[in-house]
Amino acid sequence: MIKLLKDLKSIVETFTERERIGTIKMSLFPSWRLSDESSSLLRTRRIPVIVIQGYMMKRESMYEIDNALKNAGFAPISFHLKRLGVDKGVEELAIELRMYLEILFKNNFNGMKRTLRIPAIGFSMGGVILHYIIRAMDGCSFIDRVITISSPINGLKYTVLALPFKNLIKPLRSAYDLWEGSEFIKKLKKKPYPPSCYFVSISSDGDWMAPPSACMLPTLPNTKNILLKRMFHSDLPFSDEVSSKIIELLLETENKREFIMYF
Repeated sequence: MIKLLKDLKSIVETFTERERIGTIKMSLFPSWRLSDESSSLLRTRRIPVIVIQGYMMKRESMYEIDNALKNAGFAPISFHLKRLGVDKGVEELAIELRMYLEILFKNNFNGMKRTLRIPAIGFSMGGVILHYIIRAMDGCSFIDRVITISSPINGLKYTVLALPFKNLIKPLRSAYDLWEGSEFIKKLKKKPYPPSCYFVSISSDGDWMAPPSACMLPTLPNTKNILLKRMFHSDLPFSDEVSSKIIELLLETENKREFIMYF
């Protein structure tokens, strides 16, 4: 009976601590709210995959990729955001997400025999945020593969048009950060590609918003560029071809390892 009471007390304390951690995350990072489905999937033996949407897009824009991941046995970690980049610059968003993920990992993944490192997928600005986290903020300590879809990691030419208005209209702050001459892009370009992380860039020759030249990775042992045909920017996250390619890449690079029990 005493053992049962101790077990019950331990369970209550565990749930209370998780609730406390959840409250802290919500108060510190109100923009990054884990979806209910992601929370449920993280309680399974599935391998988590971080999924970040593009500029001014909601989580719904990544449903096709989320569903493909679930069908393949992965657990997409996606977020309810009002719209990505609506009121903050890219670097600020990257700092917030980096801190959020660190809290999430430290408090939700138990029973590990080695440090957990998982894949991440980002569309458009979402991929640029992931690159900054990995290359400038030691994100490779918990991300081992990143797949970006039409993500202008080398910067864009036309977003210089946001320069005169970036301090007046909040959504233009993050758009300006994607200009090839912005301080943010200059800083990102100077950062190395950690050899402990594998980088994949998917782009399309039909995408004038984020042309292949803006998305191209340098040729390194741990990088891969994939060029698709005749797809526009907004078509890519809804494309079956892109979803299939992502699953293929994840399975191709997934090392054999023991599944990790979560919670």
